[in-house]
Parts: sequence; C-alpha cells; structure tokens
Amino acid sequence: MIPAVLLAVAVGPAGSAFYQPPLPLPGTQHGDVIWARPLTGSPVLPSAASNELILYRTRTPDGRDVAVSGMLAVPKGTPPAGGWPVISWAHGTTGDGVLCTPSLDAPGEPEHSYLGPIDPVLDSFVKHGFAVVQTDYTGEGTPGVQPYLDGASEARDVIDIVRAARQVEPSLSTRWVAAGHSQGGHSALFATSLSQSYAPDLQNLGGVAMAPVSDLPELITYASTLATPTPAFAVVALFIAGEADLDPAVRPDAIFNLTGLAMLPQIRQLCFDSDLVGPRSFGGIAPARVFRSDADLAALLRDAANDEPGSLAYAAPLLLLQGTADMLVRPALTDRLFAQLCDGGATVRYVKYAGQTHDSLVPASAAAALSWITSRFAGAAAPTTCGAAAPVMQH
Repeated sequence: MIPAVLLAVAVGPAGSAFYQPPLPLPGTQHGDVIWARPLTGSPVLPSAASNELILYRTRTPDGRDVAVSGMLAVPKGTPPAGGWPVISWAHGTTGDGVLCTPSLDAPGEPEHSYLGPIDPVLDSFVKHGFAVVQTDYTGEGTPGVQPYLDGASEARDVIDIVRAARQVEPSLSTRWVAAGHSQGGHSALFATSLSQSYAPDLQNLGGVAMAPVSDLPELITYASTLATPTPAFAVVALFIAGEADLDPAVRPDAIFNLTGLAMLPQIRQLCFDSDLVGPRSFGGIAPARVFRSDADLAALLRDAANDEPGSLAYAAPLLLLQGTADMLVRPALTDRLFAQLCDGGATVRYVKYAGQTHDSLVPASAAAALSWITSRFAGAAAPTTCGAAAPVMQH
C-alpha cells in the first residue's frame, strides 16, 4: 500500500533504478520532487511515523540541473502549529562509490561503521518532534561526480531537500536548521550562509557544525610536500577529483604524476573509511610521492579558498562542536575557524569535547546539539562564546 503522503508525487521505481533519473528531469525549480517511495532497510529511523526515499532536483554551481537522492523521516503524532520543524542533516565523507551512499547503507556495507552509530542520533531528533531530512549529495548514488567540499553545491543539496520534503509531506514547516558532521559540518555552514539568498521561501534558524572541514588551502599545500602517509590525503584527492569535474582549470595531470593519476579511479570505486583512508589507498602513501614536482596548484587553491566557511557571512546563529582527540579535523583548525567566524560578525557558540575523536563526537555532542536546536525553534536568544575560551565538556 502506498502511503498517503506519496500520492501527490510520482512513485519511484524499485531497486537501483530509483537513482537513475528520467531525462529530461521532471519539474522546473530547484527542490522539485522527481519521485519518491517508502524507505526500507538500515537507514529507516524507527521513531518516525514514515520514512521516505526522495529523488529531487538541484543545481550545480555552474547552473546545471541535476538529480540528487535523500531521505525524509516524519515524527509520529500531530504536527504543531506551523508544521513539523525540520532538521536537514548533512553526513560526513563516505566516498563516491555507489555502496558509499547513505540511503543505501546496510550492515556489512563499507560505510556502515560510520553511518550506523549516527542513525540513533537522528532518531532521537525525530523522537523529540523534528522532521529529519538527509541528502545523499550530488553524485552519490546518482550519476555524475560528487562536487566534494564544493560549498555552493553542498548548500544546494542540503537546502533543496527541505523544499522537496515539503512537497512529499506538506505538514513540514518552512522553518529549519542545518546540521552536519565533518564534510557535513562544512555543508551545514554553507547552507546556513546561503539559505536566505538561495531559498527565501524557507526560514533558516541556524546551523550546527560538528568537526567541520576547513582551511582547505593549507591542507592541500601541506599535503603536497608531505613525506609520510596521512588519512587527510584522501580528503585532498576527493576534492581534486570533484573540482576537476567542475573547473576545467583544475587538471589532475598537472597536479599528480603517473602514480597519482593511476590511483584516481579509486575515487569512484572505493569508500572513505573502509578503503580510501587505508594503507592500500590514499591513506597509505606519502602524498609527496604522487604530486608532480612541478605541480600546478593555482586553480585548485583558488577554488579551495572559495570553499572556506570562515569567509562567509551568516545571518543566523551557529553552534560549533569539536573533539579534542580528533586526528582528521584537528582542533587547531576548528579553533581558527571559530576565530574567523567571530571576526566576521557571526553569532557562534563553540564547545569542545574532551577525549572525543572525529567520529565519537557525534553521539557525544548530540544532546547539546538537540538542546541548541530546540532553543532556536523556541525563539530564545542565541548564545555566543566569541571573545572567550571555548568550554570543554567531559563526556
């Protein structure tokens, strides 16, 4: 039986055909639903009244219309006045391979060790009366290359799934908060900054960024000469592949030597935590061994500078969360981002979690994130730690 919420939109096909959009794309506007169907399997949030899989329209930074997949979980009960408040969750780096797609996750899949522990966090949001939407990101599951850490692309994915979800489930509010981890923290910051201009029909109340990626130019420059392996090289390689697809001036053959070019196909085949950061991929080779000695990084560094969340303007408040034992997004980078955000006039609360690693930060800080988000929807004044040392929480 087809749930009533799906009767107003086309029902998507079963299996992997769901992720192959019809051409031309149905709809006319970014955020229009292409089709939807009930979500099944591991990504289902058990506290929800309904879980849906959605294929929707968005736009690339260069103006192309593309399809992207994502998920919607609607709370049980009667929606409050104005509709269910919405949290748009942006996931951390999983990779570009089909099996890395969050909506296709299942026990035993390559990224389940990362995605699985986050599902209870998202379920707790639903249990507390928030509709949760999750983009898979452009190019994950659907055709094309993911524009990895391209801030404008991420923002559109995160924002447009809110618009699409409201077509599938009209009981959703126009008020929403962006939240995410790692790559998703970067995404949430860009979505919060760009929401007002990109989707004035929605009301963004703030953004939560857990260990967000930042300072890409420094990471790229540092990695290009590093003589020892580092998991962060997988981040750089994903960014190079994504920007090469967007910007013709970014040429992998002008950046990598033959060894590096031979490794690039792994970006479309392997997942992040399970392979790309490991000893047999980018995480296991010294970056200096695969960068050309005369590598042309100019266009890449220019694009990376444009994808810095610390350089943006924010009309809505932010919550910045960081683990002190994070070896992938180092605390010093988030400290610097916090200073940049404050210097730019943003309202930011920054909290550190003692001993928490990159991945353990999400469940450790979930209650604080939920409390902060609830206060934004309640209309409370947003707190700030700008001008003060970030509090360190013992979890």
